[in-house]
Amino acid sequence: MPTAPPRTCARCRQPAPKGKPCPCRKPWEGSTHPGGHDDRRMAKALAAYRRENPYCEWPGCPRLADHTDHIVPLAELPKGDPRRYDPENYQSLCAPHHATKTHADSQRGRIRPR
Repeated sequence: MPTAPPRTCARCRQPAPKGKPCPCRKPWEGSTHPGGHDDRRMAKALAAYRRENPYCEWPGCPRLADHTDHIVPLAELPKGDPRRYDPENYQSLCAPHHATKTHADSQRGRIRPR
C-alpha cells in the first residue's frame, strides 16, 4: 500500500511528525485559545449564569437559551478587567440571537473612526 511522503515543516524545512506540530514550534503557538486557569473559571461562571437564566434574554424571544454571551465582548475588555467574570456582563441567548449579536459585534470592530 503506498504511503504519502513525509511532510516538511514550513519554518525549519525538516521532516515533521505525522499529525503533530514540528518540534521547532512551541506547543501553544498558533492557538487563539487563551488556555489555563481562567478558562475553567469562565466556563463555571457562564454555566452557573445559564442555569439561573435558562431563557433567551433578547426582547420578546420565548426560546430556551443556547449560549451565554458577554454583553461587552471579551475582545473589547482588557485582560485583567473584572467585567470578564461579572454576571452583569452576561446574557443568555438562543442560537439565532447569539449569531445576530456576534455579527453586530464583529461589524462594530471593523468600522474605524475617521
